[in-house]
Amino acid sequence: MLRIFRPEAFLTGMLVVFAALAAYSQTEQGTPPAVLGNESASPDPQTQELKEIMALYSTGEYEAVAKKSQAFLAKYSLTNENLGVVFLQAASHYQLGQIDDAINAYHQVIPFIEKLNSIQQRRYAFVFFMMGVLHRQQGRYDAAIEMVEAGLRREPQNAYYQILLGELFRERGDRNRAVRHFNEILVSGTSTNEEKTVLRIKIDRLSAAGLGSSVPIVQMSRERFYPGLAFTIAPLNYAAPERLLRNICLLLESKWLVGCEVVPPLTMDEAKIFDGKRGQLAGDQILNELRALYPAATRSYRLVVALVGRDLFGPKTNYVFSWQSPSDGVGVVSAYRFVTGIHDFYEPDIIATRRLGIQFISTTGFMLGITRPTKPDCPMAYPNDFREFQQKGSKLCESTIRQRDEVLKARGGKPTQFGTQRSGEISRLYRNYYFE
Repeated sequence: MLRIFRPEAFLTGMLVVFAALAAYSQTEQGTPPAVLGNESASPDPQTQELKEIMALYSTGEYEAVAKKSQAFLAKYSLTNENLGVVFLQAASHYQLGQIDDAINAYHQVIPFIEKLNSIQQRRYAFVFFMMGVLHRQQGRYDAAIEMVEAGLRREPQNAYYQILLGELFRERGDRNRAVRHFNEILVSGTSTNEEKTVLRIKIDRLSAAGLGSSVPIVQMSRERFYPGLAFTIAPLNYAAPERLLRNICLLLESKWLVGCEVVPPLTMDEAKIFDGKRGQLAGDQILNELRALYPAATRSYRLVVALVGRDLFGPKTNYVFSWQSPSDGVGVVSAYRFVTGIHDFYEPDIIATRRLGIQFISTTGFMLGITRPTKPDCPMAYPNDFREFQQKGSKLCESTIRQRDEVLKARGGKPTQFGTQRSGEISRLYRNYYFE
């Protein structure tokens, strides 16, 4: 199990805040949204009090936030401009372990929301979703279902919380309704490839055949294996589980038909690779360090990919999922955006591995010199944001396979075969993590 990827208490608390931020600003991906709306050059007393509450929250003074926000709400009526104080109040109660108080804080917003038109109400669907999440934590499944359904009436296309609704039916003991709900959402056309995978997992879990039963058997025993190219995966300043790394290596072998090895963790001086102002790792600096550790002249056939746990950026970017150099065979993948923020009802142990596997396919394919495909569901398709990444699957598209075969013909050496044992390992990997 990837327990490193499941900080549930932290994630739910942060979702309270992140969802609140999202309601105030539809900003470009990777840029911090504003919380308080438009502010004048000289803030009025209300705005000043809001800033003080935000400052207290940012320093972890949750009891002070809870008290000051309550006083604020007693003094001022709720508006679009000051609604953020309620979310900070709810988040503070959550951080203090006061789940019912967090729910009550959210409840204050409902009368305000119900006065809005349908378009405006949709922006606040997350309020009901978060109340559902919190009721679920308390084991109050009927109340959780009521709140999640209230959110879905405002945003029925939200497949993530449709999945939660089905899980709540299951947890309440209504297995048949859960299966029916998961199947309805699966064929509804509103889900990304990743969400469809989660729905298949849910349906399999509730079937007589069990987990993995919908995944076709993979037979690669007679597939060609090329020894002239290979990948090295190296965790960098990151305690990634060895099983995860070996699973990714096996996936890469199955896709590129070349070898892959996991090496012991690398340690680098973070002063050389971390940008303290941005709070991110610098992709180009990491590549420079990898070039120094693995000179190209000493690894003519081997490509090296580091895996880091922090967020990553490249030159002139807000963030990147990976950064790589095809010309000299070094790259780095960040796990940060793939493994954080996954609720327990979203199959985190499977989905975290699946996401990283898809990203490694994309990164290593680019390192092989393969151009990006035109179809959005190909693993090497360019995603402009995380939602577009979730549309990707792990099955190579025809254009990618053609280019792969050309690379292997030129650089792969004399092929052998995968063999029965390796083929069985690959089939189990695909079944366990729903790779295609």
